[in-house]
Amino acid sequence: MGKNFVKYFVVDAFTDSAFKGNPAAVCFLESEKDEKWLQAVAAEFNISQTGYLTPITTDVAVTSNPRFRLRWFTPVAEVNTSFFLLVFFKKTVFSTSK
Repeated sequence: MGKNFVKYFVVDAFTDSAFKGNPAAVCFLESEKDEKWLQAVAAEFNISQTGYLTPITTDVAVTSNPRFRLRWFTPVAEVNTSFFLLVFFKKTVFSTSK
């Protein structure tokens, strides 16, 4: 079985300094993964939150504004997205798109 590589970042939100603030892992997925896989990855990171960005692809014409599905997991369960969690995605997307 081949390895599937996932692009990810560990983000410290609410701070400008490394190893301060609130850490979370943010993973960029190319396609949907099942809940068991998502939970296993979150457990492997073993930090308070692991988030997944998955592009939403439809048959509708592609726009210049990509859309993503957002899902969050703790090491033990999936959680609802909140403003607090969206800060991690914002910080990751804007800091890596340069």
